[in-house]
Amino acid sequence: MNLLSNPIGHRRGTAAVELAVCAPVLLILLAGVWEVGRMVSAQQLIANAAREGGREIAAGQQDAATIKQYVINYCNMNGLSKVDTTMVSITNITNASRSDPRTANQLDQFRVTVTVPYSSITWSNIAQITSTASITASADWYSMKDSPLTVSTVIPPN
Repeated sequence: MNLLSNPIGHRRGTAAVELAVCAPVLLILLAGVWEVGRMVSAQQLIANAAREGGREIAAGQQDAATIKQYVINYCNMNGLSKVDTTMVSITNITNASRSDPRTANQLDQFRVTVTVPYSSITWSNIAQITSTASITASADWYSMKDSPLTVSTVIPPN
């Protein structure tokens, strides 16, 4: 049978050539969507970790080092295993001399900032798509530490 007389015969392999041309573009797009999705997910996890650290500060029961470890543990439990204490900072915005949440006054404003390098978040070895060097999230909370209450033990006379 002559290939020129058979319309199906001379188009043999067309699908393979089309796949070979389109597959690299589709794979690059898929990898890009994957990385952007990972970056958005990591941003949300880091923001949640900062918020949880702020909640611990508001209670006024833990020192700054314990709260930093709490934030790191939150990140580690949620898949960001390369977060360490240098990436978490706690600042008393109201009065920098009272940096320990246990010694803060009521309504002192604290800021928990978590900064994670993008290189420790990415799952793949492809080149970075965005110009983001690190992902940062902050949470501001007010100290709600209870004020000490003194009760007089003397009964007033009538």
